Amino acid sequence: MATFKLIPQTFSIRKILEYWYNMVCNLNEEVRDNDFFDPIALNIAQEQVVALIQAAYTDKELKEMNEDRPRRYRLDFTDSVQEMLTCLWNVPSSHDKCLLLLKAARNIVLAGLARRRKEKEDLEARIDELQRVLKLSDLEREILTLAYLKEETCLSYPRRVDTAEVPMYFAMALNRSYSEVLATLEPTGRLRKFNVLDEDWDFSRAYGGFMNGAEKEAIERRFYRKADGKDVLPWSFYGALAERHGTMLKRMLEANKGKGPLNILFYGAPGTGKSSFARTLAAEMGFVPFEICQGDSNGRNMSAESRMIGIQLCNEQVDTTDSLMIVDEADELLRDSDGGVLALFGKGGGKSTEKGVVNSILDDMRVPAIWISNTPSYRIDESVRRRFDYSICFEKLSTMQREAIWRNVVGKLELGELIGEPDIPSLAAKYITSAGGISLVLENVKKLNPEKKDVAKTIATLMKQHCQLMGTDAHGKFALAKDYSLQGLNIKGKVTPEQIAVSVENYLAGDNEDDSLDRPRMNLLLWGPPGSGKTEFVKYLGERTGHRVIVKMGSDILDKYVGQSEQNIRSAFREAEAEKAILFFDEIDGLLRDRAGANHSWEVTQVNELMQQMENFDGVMVAATNFFKSLDPAVMRRFTFKLQFDFLDDAGKLHFFEHMFRSKLSGEESEELKKIPLLCPGDFRTVRQSLYYLGAAVSNADRLAALREESALKPKEYAGGTSIGF
Repeated sequence: MATFKLIPQTFSIRKILEYWYNMVCNLNEEVRDNDFFDPIALNIAQEQVVALIQAAYTDKELKEMNEDRPRRYRLDFTDSVQEMLTCLWNVPSSHDKCLLLLKAARNIVLAGLARRRKEKEDLEARIDELQRVLKLSDLEREILTLAYLKEETCLSYPRRVDTAEVPMYFAMALNRSYSEVLATLEPTGRLRKFNVLDEDWDFSRAYGGFMNGAEKEAIERRFYRKADGKDVLPWSFYGALAERHGTMLKRMLEANKGKGPLNILFYGAPGTGKSSFARTLAAEMGFVPFEICQGDSNGRNMSAESRMIGIQLCNEQVDTTDSLMIVDEADELLRDSDGGVLALFGKGGGKSTEKGVVNSILDDMRVPAIWISNTPSYRIDESVRRRFDYSICFEKLSTMQREAIWRNVVGKLELGELIGEPDIPSLAAKYITSAGGISLVLENVKKLNPEKKDVAKTIATLMKQHCQLMGTDAHGKFALAKDYSLQGLNIKGKVTPEQIAVSVENYLAGDNEDDSLDRPRMNLLLWGPPGSGKTEFVKYLGERTGHRVIVKMGSDILDKYVGQSEQNIRSAFREAEAEKAILFFDEIDGLLRDRAGANHSWEVTQVNELMQQMENFDGVMVAATNFFKSLDPAVMRRFTFKLQFDFLDDAGKLHFFEHMFRSKLSGEESEELKKIPLLCPGDFRTVRQSLYYLGAAVSNADRLAALREESALKPKEYAGGTSIGF
């Protein structure tokens, strides 16, 4: 006797025969697909079927049946069982006898099954488990079983059917009313809600591994699991973050126990501690953290559909009074229609329509949940955003936060003998990376186990490559030139550079909380031609005050998405304030352009955002521009000091020549230098570097000739001694 090749279990065959025979009894149409009879044909011998036919029909009936039929549709005992049964069924007057024959054939197969093992089989046990976990009704269980067996075995329809006809055949196979089955298949029903059936009412692959026995763990653990509690950092580790948000988060979680939805969003830069803060918050509150799985037991990433199942299962099954759900890496679930759940479940007969899917899940939450995403807020649909009861934007890690992470990882990996406490502040300040980057590098240091004298070099090598891969730089690249000097610069204004430096020092040393009418602020504008010393002066301020300088170029701020440039401006100020750093906007021309000439609304909102941040910034902000006249007048009023860096005068030229080249000029050479117009400190450095790499002996004449070439390359607008924008 042939048997099913894919699922040769007694339970499977018995269920297939049950569903198939019900369908046959309710079938009032021709069979156009011979495979429809496979449930009988694959489990019975051909000679048994021939004997049943000869017992049910007289020779005369068989002869009349073949009359007036094309040869290929005539009954032939040498044909396959499928072909013989199709031939008999498709004679309308033969239906009653054919049904009796099929019933007899079914009984033969069932009698054979009765002699096989009778204990509860694995597949039936897994279906029982799904019914328990998903809280399915008996009808939903039967539909689940039917859909799975149809997907995995030879159970098929009598012909090719449209998706809309599937519920009708389900009703026939289950011997239930069409309306009852159709209601159970609604998108709001549990089979569709938990993605047991997809939009075409086929069995979902999300449960395939569990049903075929490839995944042994309990069904719940495939979708969510209790966090192991390892490596939970102390609450005090989060310092300012815990102080700023901790009280409100704790109050909300305590007040919401068992009282409906409480959705919290942690979003922002990757590697900034969002996940670990969520676990620490759960530990601090005494909550049991449940995490929605991101991958299956085979290491494959979970689909968005599967993760949505996990969220809904966890929401229904865990205690609402002392549990906290953590939905990490929720980017794909929250993103707008350009990608993510809105497109995933979207149009064309899907689970729901666009953002309604995630919105309904957020609205139906029983368990408080923290959603964690690296997606910028503007990429999350507004209707989704407004459903979050509280949100925290995680900026890039500050130097102090990185210091804490270095200490924590060094301690955890027992690297204290190689990396001492005095080393940590400089490492944290130099390398801008995430907690994961720090852990990765230090884990490799532990494996390499270098000698103490080689540790710094090993870390530098590993960190350099990691930072390059991640698109970040070490702070050392913005170091002040070793031969920097204020002397010789042609800086115009009533306040000298030295006075500016002292003012910045005084500002940084004060608490800036006095009771004067004007809130203290320290915003500096440096303007003048390229190479005139603006950037080096900012480096000098950082070196002199001992504060890090955070540099933001126009490319760091301006973004093609509406609203993101404003977000980048806010982030820059928040980062500098957290670091207690000097914020330097280099080449700020495009950002501060006069609003009177704006062609787009976002050009106005960018300037407005920058002015608001300048007004409220508790730190030192410096902006440099080559184009003074194009700046917005309202912005100009918000600068505490404005310094004009002009082309060098004769004394400045002489100073920088002798300072940069370490060479004295003769009287004639000095006169030649004075005749070269439009020189800046940057020109002297450029010439020094270009001549250095030639490797030959260099004379003052060579240097003067190179300076003339640099001067000749200046734009025509500079002719006559007037700087661009002055």
